Amino acid sequence: MSKGKLLRLLPIALSALSFVIPVTAQVFLPPGATDTGLGGGNAISGMILVSNGQRLERHVYIRLQTMTKGDRVAASDDRGNFAFKGLPSGAYTVVIDKEKEFEPYRQTVDIRQFPGGPAQVYPLNIVLQLKGAEAKTGILNAALANVPPRALAFYEKALEQAKAGKNKDAIEQLNQAIVEYPGFMLAFNELGVQYLQLGEVEKANESLEAALKIAPEAFEPLMNHGIALVRLNRFAEAVPELRAAIKQKDESPVGHYYLGRALAYQQRYDEGEKELNLAVRLGGDEMKEAHRYLAAIHNVRGDKPRAIAELELYLKLAPNSKDAEHLRQLIKDLRASK
Repeated sequence: MSKGKLLRLLPIALSALSFVIPVTAQVFLPPGATDTGLGGGNAISGMILVSNGQRLERHVYIRLQTMTKGDRVAASDDRGNFAFKGLPSGAYTVVIDKEKEFEPYRQTVDIRQFPGGPAQVYPLNIVLQLKGAEAKTGILNAALANVPPRALAFYEKALEQAKAGKNKDAIEQLNQAIVEYPGFMLAFNELGVQYLQLGEVEKANESLEAALKIAPEAFEPLMNHGIALVRLNRFAEAVPELRAAIKQKDESPVGHYYLGRALAYQQRYDEGEKELNLAVRLGGDEMKEAHRYLAAIHNVRGDKPRAIAELELYLKLAPNSKDAEHLRQLIKDLRASK
């Protein structure tokens, strides 16, 4: 799981029917990008938004229909990101039609890669329309209701920079947004996200604390602050933050993963194991890092067979991990000491 797997909201006006134009520059694909296995080098990548432009921060299943090779299914991550990779030239249809609270969505994407030409990434931001949206608009817009236009413009520009992988540029824009509107909780939250992406965890922690002073119970900064505290090894402080966030959105695999880590480091192994297993159940293979911590818990308990099984599962999901050889040797050592 990527360290960048954090939560934010995105207010940006986009059309669900906009023409999909490829980009040839390097574009960030989410760590959980779904490999279609179709043998091509192109990708469709984007995010899922609700009708006011905010990210839909939960798992949504997206179906990719092909003309002759059946359908492929991907799930968006906790930030609303999704991607299909491995696509050859051809016509594809992106479909979301199983979400009870949203109208069905369909968008055709025509991929054309000329012989000898570079592979391309086709950006596609999906805007879902709520059923009975008029009854819910006030709730969705609440976080942006009092944001001045200049601050909002800086914020939207920051999110564009962040999506392009330009974290430092995004930070500059977010600081401008905060100057324009010091009470901009979402900007402080996003600033924390960007610092976490860059590994500047102390600065991230400061930004997220500022966000929580403005909105103490807001899900996004609560979750991100908990993640920052885990990465600062402040596990006892992280646990109540993460529990408070999970209480609002219990289906978050990321929240359960970081809570499991924090509990494991506190030697609260039973609780940690429960949270890590729940992260795997909710997030599937994308939560592969959880298997490393489960292996450590089983090893501490002296349950070497289960520790080996978790390490083997992790290596199956991440065979090219930087420490793969070390983990393979660890498995051999555990087997030899049984």
